[in-house]
Amino acid sequence: MSGKSAPISRCNHINARGRRCRLTIAPSHNSLCTHHLRQASAAQPDTETLAAELLGSLDDFCTAESVNQLLGNLVKQLARKRIERRDAIAIAYICQLLLNSLSPLKKELRAEDEEQTRIDDEKFQAEFQAWARRKGRPDDGNDPALQAVTPVTLDRPS
Repeated sequence: MSGKSAPISRCNHINARGRRCRLTIAPSHNSLCTHHLRQASAAQPDTETLAAELLGSLDDFCTAESVNQLLGNLVKQLARKRIERRDAIAIAYICQLLLNSLSPLKKELRAEDEEQTRIDDEKFQAEFQAWARRKGRPDDGNDPALQAVTPVTLDRPS
């Protein structure tokens, strides 16, 4: 039989020099002493508060300005050591993906807008030709000068 008694459970915290804490584990925790348990809980910011500080008044990320604002807030939180480096890297990568998706998104929206404008122009031409036929002037619908007029500058018939 050895002269050693049952080992006392020691704190699992390891300091910057690589040494393990000598205090016993807190009764309310399974691996840290009361001192390091207090430090760990104080070091973790409230997630809702952190999210509010990161996002600020941002509702969406449809502009480079909004993504840039998020990145600026991220840098502030990282400098204050309120966010882990890994989390900051992940968020920065997501911001990069958002920025890369903005250009195709704008092209897509522009194409949809152009298609809608084309449809509106065709609809206007059809309405104008129908109006010209009702007025007894079917040739007016084919007049190149009138076809160049956009719906914005020409008063629509009632």
